[in-house]
Amino acid sequence: MPAGAVAVGVSAASGAPAPRALIAPAQALLDEQRDALVRLHALSGSSATQFEAVYQPLALALAGSVQRLPATGDGRQTILAARLRRAEIVLARRRGVLLPPGAEPERVARQADLWTYALFSLALLRRLARAFAPWTVTLWSAEGRPLGVWRPPAALRGPAQGAGAAAYSARPNPDPPGADWTPLVVGALLPAAGLNWLWREPDVLRAWLRALVAELPAELAPLFADPSS
Repeated sequence: MPAGAVAVGVSAASGAPAPRALIAPAQALLDEQRDALVRLHALSGSSATQFEAVYQPLALALAGSVQRLPATGDGRQTILAARLRRAEIVLARRRGVLLPPGAEPERVARQADLWTYALFSLALLRRLARAFAPWTVTLWSAEGRPLGVWRPPAALRGPAQGAGAAAYSARPNPDPPGADWTPLVVGALLPAAGLNWLWREPDVLRAWLRALVAELPAELAPLFADPSS
């Protein structure tokens, strides 16, 4: 499947039967986006070791979580492809931007790599609940038995982690939930090494936590100035 291709396991109408899609291994899903990962590695300015330690595990966890659910109603682009593309845009804009604005040069230099990672993770995780909100995701056993509707608290790493789930289907949700459950799943998707890195710089962590669900801090808003953000 080409990167960003039509999503599977999705019904176009709330009343139509939704086709089932087998839950795919996260690595297989991420392999479909290898070109985007190559570009993201270059944009991050990180070493191969650092990219494999904190960047790639987050992308892998996101892939397993969102599977091939669509980012748009027409199913032309998956959530995964859309989020990786947004990360590319954000990291490209980040080049040449000093964060935080007005800070002393020593602090800017010390935090530079962490701010880049914070922006990458925000591009993938920010308001993730909104990406799922348009869809009701039903889980199915290998025998074709319905296991019920996926709920974030029951499987924080996404529908693929539902007990006994082998397949899923999705139909438009006529009544999307109002609560943003993004904070519930971030800890399950973000690698421990990435979270520990954020904890080392409290001001970066504060800005990151605020941006996950609330309005972007003024210094970050221009980097995310995109209709999909």
